[in-house]
Amino acid sequence: MSWQSIVLNQIFRLRKRRIVKTDPRAIKAGYNKLEEKAEKTLKIPTTTEHRVDTLNGVPCEWMIAEGAKDSDQLVLYFHGGGFMLGSPPILHRPLAARLSAKSGRKVLLVDYRLTPAHTYPAPVEDCSQVYQWLLDNGYNASQIAFGGDSAGGNLVLSVIQSAREQSLPLPALGICLSPWADLTHTGSSIQSNKYRDPMLPVEILELMAPLYGKGHNLAEPKISPVFADFSGFPPLLVYAGTTEILLSDAERVVAAAEAKGVTVESKYWHKQAHAFPVMTQYLPEAREAVDGMADFINRHMR
Repeated sequence: MSWQSIVLNQIFRLRKRRIVKTDPRAIKAGYNKLEEKAEKTLKIPTTTEHRVDTLNGVPCEWMIAEGAKDSDQLVLYFHGGGFMLGSPPILHRPLAARLSAKSGRKVLLVDYRLTPAHTYPAPVEDCSQVYQWLLDNGYNASQIAFGGDSAGGNLVLSVIQSAREQSLPLPALGICLSPWADLTHTGSSIQSNKYRDPMLPVEILELMAPLYGKGHNLAEPKISPVFADFSGFPPLLVYAGTTEILLSDAERVVAAAEAKGVTVESKYWHKQAHAFPVMTQYLPEAREAVDGMADFINRHMR
């Protein structure tokens, strides 16, 4: 581990003790304060184009590095935040900017609807609508990669399922960073890493899951993709930290995909925090992870 990771994990541990709350409004308020502080220090290269757009009625943000402006390929990225946080996706802009620069592709962040005002299937519908817009406006599925962290990693797998159900062509590949892929929380790491995870309290997930899946069985495959049939899925890249409470979610996604013959690459990063690649400005491991994502994209998209 880098010294930056050691320090940041300790900060996360101290904060984790204070954020176990059962009120969604309090969680949102705390996250908003974090975003306000982070936005003052987040740096996007001046050569990277950042613009807001609306596609099929869904707000989105483009991040286009200088070397990606002429690319006819893109990464459709779904941000994390427990389906409750991250609108607009302020904290994900540096990751998107670096991924665009390193991969030479445009990155499109989807600002999907959030709980508690909007529950399942609203986020899946929004992300699917943006994918449909791309297909209807000159992009072939082979020119589109999916990516996402945490709840966004869930959406990567759920939107692929939706596309398959609608007989739409599937994206060229999918990238899942610390995917929250089992909202029933039956994975072993929920308990084995409960006190080792530096960032995520189990209680937060236990609050967020029923809010998102309200009125539905949380074991439905598009709510908990670990229970999905991965037949026909495109190549997948899966990252997670070894001490995450969601480590089992990542491992089970890999196992379920491999069981259906899907090409899968995975890496479990030593003691890295949940969705650590988002923290490209602070962690060398995050920058290394994004570079690995770009390499995966370059190898599977021509």
